[in-house]
Amino acid sequence: MLLLLFGSFSLVYSSVAYYSLSRPPSQEFIAWGIFSPSGSLSNYFSGAGANVSVGQTLDWHFAITNQMGSIQYVKVIYRLANSTSPNPNATVPASIVPQLGNSSVFIPNGRMAFVNFTWSVTSKSSQGGMIFINMRINGQQVSPPVGAVGGQRFRFFFELWTFDIASSSFQYGYRGQSSRVGVPLQVWFNSA
Repeated sequence: MLLLLFGSFSLVYSSVAYYSLSRPPSQEFIAWGIFSPSGSLSNYFSGAGANVSVGQTLDWHFAITNQMGSIQYVKVIYRLANSTSPNPNATVPASIVPQLGNSSVFIPNGRMAFVNFTWSVTSKSSQGGMIFINMRINGQQVSPPVGAVGGQRFRFFFELWTFDIASSSFQYGYRGQSSRVGVPLQVWFNSA
């Protein structure tokens, strides 16, 4: 009887010890955000509302955190859209919206990387009520074929892509538990 009682207590205490000392299962993910020059996730336009003047330079950066369990090769694709452009979502990128450029970085597991995004509107033109802008992004001159009525409601789409070793190519989003997970970001602005 004493042996049975000792065995029962041992089983209970060893189970409690196992569950209290075991790490809970975790879900792998990549998180990111766009930070303004002040280091916040807001106030991207330095008090000018969302209006960007020709010649005004904006310095933003992306903070990307890797919790995937291994080093990740990550690419950020940036696109210019307007209010009528189709949105990217968790499963589909905005691939019909023209790509303006990209930046890539290797991120060790459990670490954060920063990717700079410096941009300005260098000039603008008008055609039939639509305003088209020329831009400089990270030192590269770009002329997106996207216009906005009166220069209002332009928006950047930012998409996170990760390198897939099996296909030897970048894929939209990151590998989730059952499917790929896209995490697009967007920022609206007006060309003043």
